[in-house]
Amino acid sequence: MSSKFLSSPLMSWDISNPNYNLMDKRSVDLKALNGISAANNWDVDFVKELSISYQTLVLTDLKQTILWVNHGFQSMTGYAPDYAIGKKPAFLQGPETSEIVKNRIRKKLKSGGRISETITNYKKNGNPYECHITIIPLLDSNRVITHYLALERAAA
Repeated sequence: MSSKFLSSPLMSWDISNPNYNLMDKRSVDLKALNGISAANNWDVDFVKELSISYQTLVLTDLKQTILWVNHGFQSMTGYAPDYAIGKKPAFLQGPETSEIVKNRIRKKLKSGGRISETITNYKKNGNPYECHITIIPLLDSNRVITHYLALERAAA
């Protein structure tokens, strides 16, 4: 009987997909961003934009005030999403954060372009971490930048 059991086809869906949780989280992020996008009339393909690797998403206005973060923000930084809302991302910076990198980011944002950089940020517990950031300008239907979306992940 045991040999019959071993040679029988899969009879259960009791298997795991290590990417399932990741796919589920991306679906939640995509749904949230599409809702925000509709309210702001953005012309963005979030399916394409979220295809790059990220752990957290940070949405800011033009003054770089944080309006929304996904739940990955807390696991990456130690800060609850509600704590980040209304602050500028600079609250994550500290003594080892490069002024040169910050200036490159500012310059690129002023020119209206997308930027990818690695910057030293700090977790709630004070530990520094290298953060790879891709910042995407979000444009409305008139092609005017209204917000920025940062896709962030811990740099390897």
